[in-house]
Amino acid sequence: MKGNNVVALVLWASLVSAGGCHRRTVEPGASRPAAALGEAVQPAFMAHALRQVGGAHFHGVTRLSVGRAAAAPISVATTTDVWVDRAGNYRFHEENDRDGGREVVLYGRELSVALRYGKMIRRVAEEPEPSRLLAEALGGPAAALELVTPQARITPAGTESVGGANATAYSIELGEGAARASAGGAGFWGLRAWRGTVSIETVTGRMLVDDASGALVRADLTATFKTTGQGPAEQGSLEVHTVLSEVASTPPVEAPVAEELVLRQRTLPEMHELLRGIAEPRTAAEPQRRAAAAPREARP
Repeated sequence: MKGNNVVALVLWASLVSAGGCHRRTVEPGASRPAAALGEAVQPAFMAHALRQVGGAHFHGVTRLSVGRAAAAPISVATTTDVWVDRAGNYRFHEENDRDGGREVVLYGRELSVALRYGKMIRRVAEEPEPSRLLAEALGGPAAALELVTPQARITPAGTESVGGANATAYSIELGEGAARASAGGAGFWGLRAWRGTVSIETVTGRMLVDDASGALVRADLTATFKTTGQGPAEQGSLEVHTVLSEVASTPPVEAPVAEELVLRQRTLPEMHELLRGIAEPRTAAEPQRRAAAAPREARP
């Protein structure tokens, strides 16, 4: 956050609406939801839920703006589309208005990755990389909720019918004493340390979680905040919108046209890695051995 650096959250905003929704009250004796909001937004749980419902399309965009009072704020908007099919294959495409982006495809035991304007490169899919990449694509709602939760009030707001299925709604509002930053930034370090210095000024949001699968059906969250760490304070705003569509009707993910990853032979670095200092080349170790073996002059 220092020097107006923007921490780019991978979030989404809906370009389509979840039409056909209407509010209804919770009936006595109704079945309990499969997951609470805090669990439903976790990337690993979201990936499992998308496969459980037979595949789906997760679409959205996020807008993050940060800047000091005396300078123009820096903003970035990121759009992400994630498709998961019945077989568990996935494809996601994301790009931002800073001319960055990537496309990732998991098809069977092959993982293909391409940076924006770059070639698609194919390699063997080895865990944890495929799961980590999908978690990065689905991690936006969790990152936003993590930022506001310590100073927000999250309450159930009844149920809604979405496509014939029940979904529990959650309302997100500013809680009492929310203007104070998190105490000492506990639990955050490195590039995430700034989260512990955030003071939430305003927040409004609403999220829908499918009762049967725990899938995050829709999310809308808007917040403004201020950092109170070392150095000048910075103002920021965050806007997140997500929506789930094409449930159980997503077309199968196809293998992309990609080039095979070519591994270059690097004998010397590999030798150093394997030996780990046990033995060094003669040219490098000889001067050190000579210096250690040289007789020392006795002092009078």
